[in-house]
Amino acid sequence: MTAIRQFLTLALLLGPLALQAQTPPLPTTSAASAPAAAASAASAAAPAKAAVEPPAGNTLDRVQVTAAAETDDGLRRRQSVAMSIYGREELDRQGDIDVTDVLKRLPGVSMDGGAPRLRGLGGGYTQILINGEPAPPGFSLDSLAPADVERIEVVSGATAEYPGVAGTINVVLREPPRTLQREWRSNLNHRALQPGGSTAFQWGDRLGALSFVVPLSISRGAQATDYEQVRLSRTPAGEVRSQAIQGRDEGRSTTVQVAPRLQWKAGDWDTFNLSAFWQHGQSRNASERDITTLLGTPWATARDGSQSETDSDVRRAAANWVHKQQDGGKLELKGSWQDTTRDSGSHYDSYRADGRLLVTRETRTDFGEQRGALGGRWTQPVADDHTVVTGWDVETRERDELRRVWDFGVERLDSATGLPFTARIGRAAVFIQDDWTISPQWGVQPGLRLEEVRTRSDDGRNTIDNRARVTAPTLHINYRFDPKGRDQIRASLTRSFKMPDLSALVGRYVLNGSYERTETNTPIAADSAGNPQLQPELSTGLDLRFEHYPASGGVFSVGVFYRRIDDLIRRGVRLESGMAPDITQVPRWVSRPMNIGQATTRGLELEIKGRGEEWLPVLFDKDSGVNLRAAVSLYRSAVEQVDGPDNRLEAQPPWLSNLGLDWRVPRSGWTLGASLVLQPGYTTNQTDLQLARRSAVRTLDAFAAWKVDRFSQLRLGLTNLLAPDSVAANTVDDLDGFSAGSSTRRNTLRAVNASWVVRF
Repeated sequence: MTAIRQFLTLALLLGPLALQAQTPPLPTTSAASAPAAAASAASAAAPAKAAVEPPAGNTLDRVQVTAAAETDDGLRRRQSVAMSIYGREELDRQGDIDVTDVLKRLPGVSMDGGAPRLRGLGGGYTQILINGEPAPPGFSLDSLAPADVERIEVVSGATAEYPGVAGTINVVLREPPRTLQREWRSNLNHRALQPGGSTAFQWGDRLGALSFVVPLSISRGAQATDYEQVRLSRTPAGEVRSQAIQGRDEGRSTTVQVAPRLQWKAGDWDTFNLSAFWQHGQSRNASERDITTLLGTPWATARDGSQSETDSDVRRAAANWVHKQQDGGKLELKGSWQDTTRDSGSHYDSYRADGRLLVTRETRTDFGEQRGALGGRWTQPVADDHTVVTGWDVETRERDELRRVWDFGVERLDSATGLPFTARIGRAAVFIQDDWTISPQWGVQPGLRLEEVRTRSDDGRNTIDNRARVTAPTLHINYRFDPKGRDQIRASLTRSFKMPDLSALVGRYVLNGSYERTETNTPIAADSAGNPQLQPELSTGLDLRFEHYPASGGVFSVGVFYRRIDDLIRRGVRLESGMAPDITQVPRWVSRPMNIGQATTRGLELEIKGRGEEWLPVLFDKDSGVNLRAAVSLYRSAVEQVDGPDNRLEAQPPWLSNLGLDWRVPRSGWTLGASLVLQPGYTTNQTDLQLARRSAVRTLDAFAAWKVDRFSQLRLGLTNLLAPDSVAANTVDDLDGFSAGSSTRRNTLRAVNASWVVRF
């Protein structure tokens, strides 16, 4: 009760922060004071050691003391900012096919188009990192198997080092072990179309001062979805037209990946780390559509289809050196190089109602990006209470892209096709933060980040140069009710930012392929173009969170957050004439990004995890073997320049919930479990004239795991058992009130998978 009274008192004192929730530092013993504490403990223990000295000639039995590995919740409790860590237990829990299946069940994480988002905010608000580095362009997390990952770190909100507006998801790949580890995993699954599977082998060992790990994985997947679409539009002449579309998409993919890491401890003070990453992917996709005219002049295309093939490679090499100092300081220097290539080709045919060929088109796209980065970190204890961290990062990216199109064998040459496109991105950042342990209960972490990004692009006819600078201060506060931190409050005030994507900045005009260049398209199938005048979105955030860690394990967390976003970027659709005369001569609807103004978002987040008897003693007996997980998040947002209702931020649901249960069946080696993800349907007013609707999400997964012995385990998993159809609708109003729109209903896929893990 004392802790609860203190919590309520602090909540009243921090009243202005009442709609905020993030992450401050945890008071821990500083590196500078650790030697003194150890010496004091040794001196205090000396008399006791003398008192138990055995008589001469006697010997004591050997006693071996082993320490259990710290749990994910224990690591979370000790962090100086709000960070959740999910290790092998969570990654292995349900024998998932890919990492996105794991992410969708994590508290506060929602999925949008295969990309994870925190607090319902995606599109760059959530920073995605692989081993602390930005994910390569076009890299999809569903190409990573859980067996390739060591842990997932989720940072709630911005820090001086990681400036994500909503937070950061850092996927850390397998690390070198301390002892011999050999592991083989095999997975067989079926989502649709045909069976898929994967196999992964990991070999890690330590040879004196040298340790290494070599993970190798191969996966094969296939899936197919059917959909129905109805669209309504109006021609420039005023004729209303409507079509019904029956379609099917099929996809097959193969991925090979190897990610070796090596660590060499050169004495007590220096450590060298080397890592490499190579991923090769092949995908083969096909789609077909039947188009029926419902209203107006019959659509020229009655049937069409396409086939595409894509080969991609991601190559990465990284090195870092860590030097420890006798005063507790630490210097880290790191560098990395990355090369991403993607070659794709497609063939498209469309036919009239009488079966005559209307269009035959070949398309080929060659994409390449090289990235080089250097960085440094210096950690220095100051007195007994401060640990100052300063750092810098310099990064350059060079991107080349060439898209070629042939209609009936004749190549098109204009500013969108047939001409090479190049871009160069330079980024430089410095930051400083201070972990200040004021007392055993209070900790403060002020920080500051300065960053500059310069983008330069050239499409052969136009050169665009854009430069942006931002200053982002942060302040995190941590109060612990007890020295062990089992009850604590985290509060933060942050300034963060989101840089515009390169695709949003460059002015290259791209036609919507659903409509030929000789005819006017519709607002729901607009062309796209960039805006070189875009400025970064700036966010001011407030966070407040209470955390309780029961002695039996688990966590109870409740928090609130608030974000004010300035220079919000939104895409607007307008009818334009003469904007790309070398591409089309007719008026076309075009979607362009623009800074439209200000938005705010706020939310409440609740998480409970632990033993069933701890949280529901009425339902579960002691040692029931049941573990519970539950999380509920409520979100509200408003864009000031868009009329309500539903003028929310892009694709942010009103609420999100995750429920899960695991049961270790006594004396059987079996563990059974299930998880449920719920998200309501909602509507978003993107602008005063644009509306988007999304259906509800209901995802039920179940698993059964059998631990055969210490070295092998079998897991059976069922994914998306409810398999509800997904419905998405978009409408665009003209100035006279006519609404053009489309509605698409697509089936979602159930999946079954079986995985076998052997350690030897």
